Amino acid sequence: MTQFQDPSAGGDSLKPADVLGHLLIVRPLEHVASIPTSFGDKDAIRCDVADLDANEIHRDVLGVPGLLIGGLKNSIGGVVLAVMSQGTAKPGQSAPWMLEGKAGDPASTTRAEQWLATNSAAWFGLSDPTPAATAPAAAVVI
Repeated sequence: MTQFQDPSAGGDSLKPADVLGHLLIVRPLEHVASIPTSFGDKDAIRCDVADLDANEIHRDVLGVPGLLIGGLKNSIGGVVLAVMSQGTAKPGQSAPWMLEGKAGDPASTTRAEQWLATNSAAWFGLSDPTPAATAPAAAVVI
């Protein structure tokens, strides 16, 4: 008898507030053009996110904000090391969620390399346990 599956409802949900101040490894997987949102069609970035502080992985997360797209689009296939933070709100708007690059911070990179050495095969399926971490092009909003 053939085993059938229902279609996937999508990736994991990641609330930026839940990872505020956490060291994250972000693996951008794909640029997705024109997905429907409540604000109209928007581009998105699909990524895996490892939260080193909570020791959790969030797979197939879809990020829509424009700064996230710009900051991670050129890193597809790479590994970004960052801390979740919040920017300054513009009048009438919420403060943006931002990723602050930590690839240049020795303590953060050492911690990330140690985590990857232990978890890379299980979490990301990476063959090299210590790939070069890259910083986002700029702070990015998730």
